[in-house]
Amino acid sequence: MATHVQFIMQSNPGKRRVFHALLAILTGVLVMMWPDALYYILGSYLIATGLLFLIFRAPSLMIAASVVTGMFIFAFPAFIPYFFAFFLLVIGIGSLLSGGLTGFALFPLLAAVLLIAFPDIISIIVAAFLLLYGITSIIAMIQSRRNNKEIYEVY
Repeated sequence: MATHVQFIMQSNPGKRRVFHALLAILTGVLVMMWPDALYYILGSYLIATGLLFLIFRAPSLMIAASVVTGMFIFAFPAFIPYFFAFFLLVIGIGSLLSGGLTGFALFPLLAAVLLIAFPDIISIIVAAFLLLYGITSIIAMIQSRRNNKEIYEVY
C-alpha cells in the first residue's frame, strides 16, 4: 500500500515566500559578514523561520523542525553542521514528497550532504545555501507571476 505525503501551506503562499526569501538573503549576508557569530545568526534564523511558518499556517512538522533545530543550535553550537543538515534533510525530503524533483528540493539536500562532508567550512556552505535559496526563490516568484503559473515550493 503506497502512501502519499504532501506538505501544503494553507495561508497566502506569495507573502510567505517573499518574507522567507528576504529572511534567507539577510541571514546569508549576516553569516558572510560575521562567520564567528554563526550559531547566534543561524539559531535565530531557524526560530524566525519557525515563527514565519506558524504565522502562515505551515504543517506542524515544519514548524517543529525549524524551532527545535534552532534551539538545539543555541544549546549545542559544536554540532551546528549536523543539526542544520538534519533541518535541510527534513525540508528537502518534504519538498521531494510534495513537488517532485525540483531545484527547491535539490538545494537543501545538496547543502545537507556538503555540511556533513565538509563541516569545517560551515559558514561558507550556509551563506551560499541561504543566498542561493533566497535569490532563486525571488526569481521563481517573478517568473511565475509573468507566466501566471504557481511554483511548487514547500520551504
